[in-house]
Amino acid sequence: MFVTYLPLQFWNKCWKLDGPWVGCRRCDCVQHFTNPGAFNHALGCPAHRVDGQYPFRELGMIVEQKIQEELF
Repeated sequence: MFVTYLPLQFWNKCWKLDGPWVGCRRCDCVQHFTNPGAFNHALGCPAHRVDGQYPFRELGMIVEQKIQEELF
């Protein structure tokens, strides 16, 4: 039985993962996983936030939560 995990589904609506790269689905800018800084969107991207976004960190927290809940 397949159960949708909402935090992961929400992350996937905003971001796309391609090997070591994560990209914004709105502006197609990408960032390598070794870059620890906030994600840099294209100028005028509607997904840009002032407080910064860290998609790899967010994905890691989602996976860690699933592991702790023994869902993996």
